[in-house]
Amino acid sequence: METEEKYSIKVILKTMELLKCFSPKQAEWTANELSNKLNMNRTTVYRILTTLASGGFVQLNPNSGGFRLGSTLIGLSLALFDSMDIRKMSGHVLKDLAQKTGESVHLTIWYEDRAMLIDQWESPSDIKVLVPLGKKFSAHCTATGKVFLSGLSEEEFDSYLKGNELKTLTPNTITDKEELREEVLKVRQRQIAFDFEEYTIDIVACAAPVFSYDQKINAAIAVLGPSRRMRMKIDEIAGMTKDASEIISKSLGYINTK
Repeated sequence: METEEKYSIKVILKTMELLKCFSPKQAEWTANELSNKLNMNRTTVYRILTTLASGGFVQLNPNSGGFRLGSTLIGLSLALFDSMDIRKMSGHVLKDLAQKTGESVHLTIWYEDRAMLIDQWESPSDIKVLVPLGKKFSAHCTATGKVFLSGLSEEEFDSYLKGNELKTLTPNTITDKEELREEVLKVRQRQIAFDFEEYTIDIVACAAPVFSYDQKINAAIAVLGPSRRMRMKIDEIAGMTKDASEIISKSLGYINTK
């Protein structure tokens, strides 16, 4: 009985590792490819895939012989997003922020050392920034990412620096660890972060933290748009972003003790 239980746990662990391979970069995998990547027996991989397919968790592409994520996971993802009360509680505030600033507004959470987009409100302008929900952004070169880094302890921040490469995405990207440390300290003190074309050329953003009742950063909101528009009104937009973040934080039970 104990042996069967251990075997079942191993299969579950292998299944989780297999599902993690699917991503926007590679949305389709064959059994052979997964077997090589995970150093797992091909027969085992194929059995897992066919079992997942029977439940709609993956689906076979008959033309290529590869597997993609199935409709069951789409439903689970939507349920996950819906369960995030922060989206429902902040919606009207962030919609208003988009209208007042005239720019796009993002709501992000911290996930696997990155800022992940969970909701957005479009700019009313013809030229706007649109990003697919679920996209994850590097922390060192984005305004929301810097917000989350500012909420880490010194030990956690050091661990982040050791485990993540500060890749150069534009000529403005901060790649020096000590320079990033100083930047994050400023964000912690001012409760506002900026991205002056550090992630993408011609895109400027500012972001502020959303705190929960336990005094921890629950999410980050950002306003972003074309550089020529954002730079002209960056101080005004930063103020409105902070005001919006404070309203949402209060709705989550946060009390500013500073």
